[in-house]
Amino acid sequence: MNTLTSNMNSLDIAQELVRRPSVNPLHDPKSSGENKVVDWLEQWGKEHNLETLREPVFPNRDNISFKISNGEGPHLLLNGHTDTVSVAGMDIDPFSGEVRDGRLWGRGSTDMKGPLACMLETILRMRERDDWKGTLTVGCVVDEETEFQGILKLIENHKPWDYAIVGEPTQLRVIRGCKGCLRIIIRVHGRAAHSSDPNKGRNAIVGMAPVLKALQAFFDEEIGQFTRSGFSPCTGSVGMIDGGSAVNIVPDECAVTIDIRTLPGQNTTQTHEALEQYVQNKVGQREGYELIIERPYHDSPSFETDPEHPLVKFACELQAQNEADTVAFGCDASKLAAAGIPTIILGPGDIAQAHTKDEFISLQDLEAGTEAYINLSLKLLN
Repeated sequence: MNTLTSNMNSLDIAQELVRRPSVNPLHDPKSSGENKVVDWLEQWGKEHNLETLREPVFPNRDNISFKISNGEGPHLLLNGHTDTVSVAGMDIDPFSGEVRDGRLWGRGSTDMKGPLACMLETILRMRERDDWKGTLTVGCVVDEETEFQGILKLIENHKPWDYAIVGEPTQLRVIRGCKGCLRIIIRVHGRAAHSSDPNKGRNAIVGMAPVLKALQAFFDEEIGQFTRSGFSPCTGSVGMIDGGSAVNIVPDECAVTIDIRTLPGQNTTQTHEALEQYVQNKVGQREGYELIIERPYHDSPSFETDPEHPLVKFACELQAQNEADTVAFGCDASKLAAAGIPTIILGPGDIAQAHTKDEFISLQDLEAGTEAYINLSLKLLN
């Protein structure tokens, strides 16, 4: 049966997206990426006679966008991502697209194929109306779950837009800012030896232990010095550790990767320097060990849109919200804001359901999401 019917709603679209695996390859090296979803979207766009543009970002991993226009006026971008995190550990079928108990179940249903489906229904329904002026684009980008290369490519190829709305799940709360993300690898080098005579070596895993203690102390006692009104404090955590090659070899290297969530106005170079100085002072020089705190390999910006900006005020008015919120997670929105585009985050679903073993979005949220995007599009494109 042809699923590309002219009256597809957000649930129909979301089901089709969930049923097509699009795990980010950095979450699962066996994944082929997002192009099964993008293939379907390309056909969907052509079937609905939308201006459809597919653009490569990585080999076999493409952005795709859809555009409609109705005379001269502002240009609004509705942005969503097509990649998901891994399905490891899920206790439901991640790709069934099952509807049960008033919910759509599966990986990406909340983060963020459901919100993206609402945006896609919005562009279909806006095309049927004539009470707006300007251009509406829905950008569907890859790689949001890791390095944000999809949105960066979209910005490089197509900015500026007059407004941008990023559809992460916010329970349809208007979000005017989010934290950034600073990721750093810290290494301890020791000396390898046979495990039958470990005193001839310097065990790098053991040598990492005081470093971990110092890192946690920095997160608990020092990182709170970085603050911003309206935001929760800066935080840090150790996310990964790697060391050793065999049980009978004293390991000569151990590495940990840390994740620091930064705030608007925070100088990330100073944050890195403060971390390095604190850890070095706490751990000190140790014979046979070398401590290396690398330069950040990932520095994603935070963002903050002025609460008095018309985009924020219009969105809050439509959502009956006294003032816009901020969130701790990062997303594509900060890259759009860094490019000078007024941006908010607004989407159906609850971020607490994202990445879970039984991810779902309610059908009521999908309906409400579409209506919110249509109402805000009409408000802005006039």
